[in-house]
Amino acid sequence: MKLFGAVLIFLGAGGLYILRRREELLPLRVGQAVAADLAVLRWQVCVCRRPLPEICTEILTDGLGAAYLWGPLGQYLQEEDHTLPGCWVRAAEKLPVPLGRLLTPLGPLLPAGGERLADAVEETREELSRFLRAEAERQADRSKITAAVCLSGACLMILVLI
Repeated sequence: MKLFGAVLIFLGAGGLYILRRREELLPLRVGQAVAADLAVLRWQVCVCRRPLPEICTEILTDGLGAAYLWGPLGQYLQEEDHTLPGCWVRAAEKLPVPLGRLLTPLGPLLPAGGERLADAVEETREELSRFLRAEAERQADRSKITAAVCLSGACLMILVLI
């Protein structure tokens, strides 16, 4: 019975590790999806001259970028009496913490389009790439710490209960 209890405690610690890891990786995964989608946005707006509501509802509809940025943005754009920069800011605020701050400056440039927007999107993608590299390194260290805390907590609990 003690062995079964110990196995259950270790399984619980493993489940906690997986949940914490998934939470910690969310900004990284969303950032990677949005960085890829920004290239599509730049192409569709600056080259193809498609309107942003069409891009949000017809082209950028898959993945985490759609769930966290493009879907809400498309909904905000369909509401009346909202400006494009205002909708962009509202959608960017819903992103995981550092991503919204990185993407907010694009809002005022979206209505302008053209070369200015293309340059701003590329600059934002570069900033986002820097953030993603730093975040990946930080997450590697945090993953080890999280695993150690979960494992040591499980071991301590088993020792106390035995």
